[in-house]
Amino acid sequence: MTYEQINEALKRLQAGMDAAESHGVLSGLLAAGDESAQTHWLARCAPEVEPGDLLAEEALDRMKDLFSETGAQMKSPDFGFRLLLPEDETPLPERLQALAHWCQGFLMGISLAGIADTGKLPGELPGFVSDLLEFTHLGEVETGDASDEQSWSELNEYVRMGVLLFHEEIRALRENEDQRNLH
Repeated sequence: MTYEQINEALKRLQAGMDAAESHGVLSGLLAAGDESAQTHWLARCAPEVEPGDLLAEEALDRMKDLFSETGAQMKSPDFGFRLLLPEDETPLPERLQALAHWCQGFLMGISLAGIADTGKLPGELPGFVSDLLEFTHLGEVETGDASDEQSWSELNEYVRMGVLLFHEEIRALRENEDQRNLH
């Protein structure tokens, strides 16, 4: 699924957010282990679909496909998770703005999942969340240097791997809590 396809689906659903932010919310919900992730996410992306609105129903189906695809990527043992962002041919300022929206969405997603005090998260996660908060201001950065593309790649990879670490740490934390509750 491409960034443009999801943007078009969100426009049909009158979601009020772009594909990057929407995918960020979804990724945050999934990484935080929200058992009602699809319901919470679709409530943000597709508040109401009129029965019989075939274009909106098609867009909703596309969003459900994105949910399944993202969940599978996040659980993949080969680190297949990818941020849903504009293609590399898109001007860097637009990609940075989309990444800022993605980070904003991720922070919203973990909040919707019930993670309120990020300072109490395990290991490196409080620092990662703090970094994401800083990254929400990326759209304000001026670009133009040839090294900006390298920095973009590194930043994208940092966020991608941070999300996978977040997912793994929260999963392990929940398993430990479940084990303690059994004894």
